[in-house]
Amino acid sequence: MTAPTTTEPPEGPGPTHPWASVAQRLEALGPAELERRRREADRLLLADGVTFHLHGDPPGRGRPWALDPVPVVLGEDEWARLERGVAQHAALAEALLADLYGARRTVAEGLVPPELVWGHPGFLRACDGLEPAGRWLVLLAAEVARGPDGGPMLLGHRVEDPAGAGEALENRVVTSRVLPRIYADARVRRLAPWFRALRAACRASAPAGVDDPRIVILTPGPRHDGYFEHAYLATTLGWTLVEGADLVVRDGHVHLRALGGLEPVHVVVRRVAARWSDPLELRSDSTLGVPGLLEAARRGNVGVVNHPGAGVLDDPALLPRLPALCRRLLDEDLLLPSVPTWWCGDPAARSHVLAHLDELVVKPIARRRGANARFGWRLTADQRAALAAAIEAEPHAWVGQARLDTTPVPTLAGGRVVERRALLRTFATSGPDGWTVLDGALTRVADSDDADVISGQVGSHSKDTWVVATGTETATGFWLHRGPEVPATSPTATMSSRAGENLFWLGRYAERAEQTVRLTRHVLDRRTELPPGVDPAGDEVVAALVEALSAVTATAPGPTHGSTPHRLAAPEAELAAALTDAGRPGTLAADVRSLLGAADAVRDQLSGDTWLVVSNLEGELDQLAAAGAGAPDDARTTEALAAVLKSLLALAGLANESMVRDPGWRFLDAGRRLERALQLTELLRSTLGRARDTAAESLLFESVLTVSESIITYRRRYRSQAQLETLLDLLVQDPGNPRSVAFQLDRLAEDLADVPQPAPERLGVDEELTLEVGALVRDADTTALAATDGDGRRPALVALLDGVGQLLERTAVAIDAAHFTHLEPRQVLAGSVEAPDEQVSGADLGGGPP
Repeated sequence: MTAPTTTEPPEGPGPTHPWASVAQRLEALGPAELERRRREADRLLLADGVTFHLHGDPPGRGRPWALDPVPVVLGEDEWARLERGVAQHAALAEALLADLYGARRTVAEGLVPPELVWGHPGFLRACDGLEPAGRWLVLLAAEVARGPDGGPMLLGHRVEDPAGAGEALENRVVTSRVLPRIYADARVRRLAPWFRALRAACRASAPAGVDDPRIVILTPGPRHDGYFEHAYLATTLGWTLVEGADLVVRDGHVHLRALGGLEPVHVVVRRVAARWSDPLELRSDSTLGVPGLLEAARRGNVGVVNHPGAGVLDDPALLPRLPALCRRLLDEDLLLPSVPTWWCGDPAARSHVLAHLDELVVKPIARRRGANARFGWRLTADQRAALAAAIEAEPHAWVGQARLDTTPVPTLAGGRVVERRALLRTFATSGPDGWTVLDGALTRVADSDDADVISGQVGSHSKDTWVVATGTETATGFWLHRGPEVPATSPTATMSSRAGENLFWLGRYAERAEQTVRLTRHVLDRRTELPPGVDPAGDEVVAALVEALSAVTATAPGPTHGSTPHRLAAPEAELAAALTDAGRPGTLAADVRSLLGAADAVRDQLSGDTWLVVSNLEGELDQLAAAGAGAPDDARTTEALAAVLKSLLALAGLANESMVRDPGWRFLDAGRRLERALQLTELLRSTLGRARDTAAESLLFESVLTVSESIITYRRRYRSQAQLETLLDLLVQDPGNPRSVAFQLDRLAEDLADVPQPAPERLGVDEELTLEVGALVRDADTTALAATDGDGRRPALVALLDGVGQLLERTAVAIDAAHFTHLEPRQVLAGSVEAPDEQVSGADLGGGPP
């Protein structure tokens, strides 16, 4: 295929096609500007934290989402044809699902071979006869491509894991930002009405008599490749994002382990593969699901979206049977043709597949690990022989599909617009008047001219899909409610204990990282100001500060000079490790990584602006690693530390100025206050626990005040008369100093008083400990604390700080015990825990998902 240098309409050169106007505007931008817009799209996606995981990726950050800003543009007429076909297909799928788990007339009449039901892992015998509280299907994703004639052709569908709607919405947001004028002038149909319809459909899936259902999205967790979408939908639709351990079944009802106790759950939007969703009745080795979920659904006490047994519909062997099934179940002719497919369980079809192996895509009827699509034209003679043998050994498990020569779409590659083959995934949701189809799609384009597979798992880019309206668009599904006032739901009833715990640790890790940056920056400044060997007092202060860094971060101290206990032999190595060694607990790299992990676990609780800051931290940590490894005094290290500190301060500012003071914020702030008090206590103990000569102590006092962001206040308050007593008054006992221990304890007490306590009628253990440590600090005599013994130590100060530190650690344990649910590890009854096979995703040009 020769790549064009200009854009052309996808269905010929007709000037009336809506693509023509968009193409003209894109061409006017020029290659350089288009490439700049692509980079801006990458930046926006990174700022929004849009990532995904490839199977086999090590734990850590996900890969960036790739978006081609050149949209796919569809006119109203061609979209209407596709829309009708997808809506009909969704209705047919729901009718077939109800039949397969009910009367099974289609099997009895020979329309569906029994092997395609009982031989497919998506058919769950535990769900046989299980009728849903609402609809059998609520959400369907249809894989569609333009055939050689330009008309739509169904490649397959997803009902087990109908993923991608969230990414389609994110693509729309980003594309409209990087092409704002072109987007506005094109009169593109909006996506928001469909998401309102999805919300209404899930509400309608609640048990009878529940008017205001609590809806949760059940996710496998941050390591799942669809986790971004799970969190994005939860945020967009106002639902609670949960993992299996967040839910419990009691007396046949599903409950959320919320901060305020158990709260009823009425609808579970399932993004955990069905076979892993209930270890009591399905896979007993699953740790992802909810024990008893199927029994609760069987009793009609919870709606599960989609029906747990819906995966049987994802069998590609059903595609050639759709025309007959449509006539039988809907009394209609099928509108949307499917890619030619031959099921090898039929002898004639098997003979055709075996005779044309070098021309067909051959794939298993169910996605499973190690059984991917095979492209006959790519196989050697020996490989085709082995595939033929596998088909003969288990014919019902295989299908052959025609290689589809799809119509290419304009794509930005290498700074110019070329043509690449594409797959379109659009979505349908159920409603009282039929199925509503998303006015757009998640489009994937091949990463090369000869690519066989189009999937994010192999690096394919995504696109926004514009359905251009020529008339007035009618808004539907309004959010505005003009009836009686709707009572607000208590935040304690919607936030899981797990989310509260992660917010608590997010605050702690953020404060740890901030203190490490402040202390390290000051150490580097002191090393520059007081070079080694020039001033003995300077050498002593720098050594003391490096040791304080090891103590405050709780990292193992480096080697010492002989028997001298307070002098590190290699401060450069210690400083570099404290910054960049992610495998060493307590370092800046380790704390930021933990911060990012905690943030990822509560992605649905964080605003877009907050995630912008969190995303920046990832890149800044990489820059710090590149600059600081082995060269902590390098100017690049100083710049990288400044960038990290700036992001940490922005995160703290957003938390204070943008987050509602609900229990989630209280736990976040409690973690920050607890950690700041601990950090300051350890800093004071490690630097001021013994007296030094006047020169060294003067420098050290100044350093402690600087690191604690209190040097300006101290100088204004006490002018040039520095004393330990007044320093302790400001940093330990002053309730008006936001950096003092007393201030942190007062805020911590406020936070704990405003979160649910197990026994509201009395103080919790965490509150009692906070009051106890507060009294200890408040009653301390700074004159006695400053006194030294015969060895130059300050025993009263060390005793106080040790006591404060121990009480704070006990407070942290008490907070954990009182507010966060920790379950015993589930006993695996059989097999071993592994990633669900259904996580495998992607599509190929021969048909639907492999």
